[in-house]
Amino acid sequence: MNSVVKDTILIMINYKKHQLTNGLTVITAPMKGTKTVSVLVMVKVGSRYETKQENGISHFLEHMFFKGTNKRPTSLDISKELDSIGAEFNAFTSEEYTGFYISSSADHFDKSLDILSDMLHNSKFEEAEIIKEKGVILEEVNMYKDIPQKYVQDLAKELLYGKTPLGKTILGEPHNIKSFKRKDFINYIKKHYQAQNTYIAIAGNPGKFDWFKMVDKSFGGFPKGVKNHFVKQAELQKKLEVLLHYKKTDQAHLILGFRTINRYDPRRYDLKVMNNLFGGIMSSRLFTEIRENRGLAYYVGSSYWEFDDVGALLVSAGLDKNRVDEAIKVILEEFNKLKNEPISEEELIRSKENIKGRFYLNLEESYAIAEFLADQQLLYSNIKDPDEIIKKIMAVKSEDITKLAQEFFTSKNLNLTIIGPYKDKTRFEKLLKI
Repeated sequence: MNSVVKDTILIMINYKKHQLTNGLTVITAPMKGTKTVSVLVMVKVGSRYETKQENGISHFLEHMFFKGTNKRPTSLDISKELDSIGAEFNAFTSEEYTGFYISSSADHFDKSLDILSDMLHNSKFEEAEIIKEKGVILEEVNMYKDIPQKYVQDLAKELLYGKTPLGKTILGEPHNIKSFKRKDFINYIKKHYQAQNTYIAIAGNPGKFDWFKMVDKSFGGFPKGVKNHFVKQAELQKKLEVLLHYKKTDQAHLILGFRTINRYDPRRYDLKVMNNLFGGIMSSRLFTEIRENRGLAYYVGSSYWEFDDVGALLVSAGLDKNRVDEAIKVILEEFNKLKNEPISEEELIRSKENIKGRFYLNLEESYAIAEFLADQQLLYSNIKDPDEIIKKIMAVKSEDITKLAQEFFTSKNLNLTIIGPYKDKTRFEKLLKI
């Protein structure tokens, strides 16, 4: 087997990084004390790699890989085989990557790998299945649009990133979904599903299997291809922006927040701690003030989007439609406190310890370790020691968060998206003072 292997022992994870001759990267992490194994295939392609005419094809293709191969002619054949070994399996599409995974007992690793390889190499893409799946995905689009808590996310992305690929939905526009044909999927695979864009992470109990040798046999024939690239996103916002989506609802759903930093910015650890204490946990400032103290919302929290080139810190809330003005004022007051008031040592420690605890607990599972390794390699081209990540989290100071807030929490970075019975943008623009 011709390949390059690099052994690395993280404090928590003992892994090997192995590159096949075609450029495909394989990362394996044998684990003690488990009888399971997870294999994850991630491909560096997602909705922001699509052209306007292709929007939605990455997600559609993810569905089609489960619709039958020559060896397993139907989706039911694939499902039955996976069910017969008690496997958990799924796939996902994001803006910047697509993933497929199977978790099973360790003695069925050969079956899991064979199924994934068969799906990704030998899917038939029959026209009859494509036609049926169009109906499924169109209903998925309709479902999301009927769930304001989800649909407001797409609208916020559109507000922030406009008509660029990053501003488009992952599911795609209905007219695109209706137009896709078999040749479109074949061409998209040839363009993007190449060895240099593919990462396979395996974690769990190796049992009797030689993971490297089996992956090389299954995926060594993947064409080398060229590395995928997308057009970088320009940050052109000059003033606050408001997007209203009128809908007769009993509840208002909003996303309010600011453009911030990309995933490579060294201040991302400051942002992570800030987000957690601000709206990431049950004892966060937003949950305490908006829900517990004032009863303005059922759900409220904050999250941050981080992409290769841009990012944002955003508050999401489902609110009493008659008290939305009050809620916006309170949210902005909380943003201002981050800018102008130091964070207590107690609150800072609670936020950091919470991140640490959840991070380590998550890495107890084989799939979580495979996902961590693949994520790190695909997005950063380097696998950080989990303890090193936590060391950077624990080093965040109150003044780091204040400095970050003062730089980014400004009117020209502010964006508000609302779904609800509202048509007057000026009303909301007048509220957005920070």
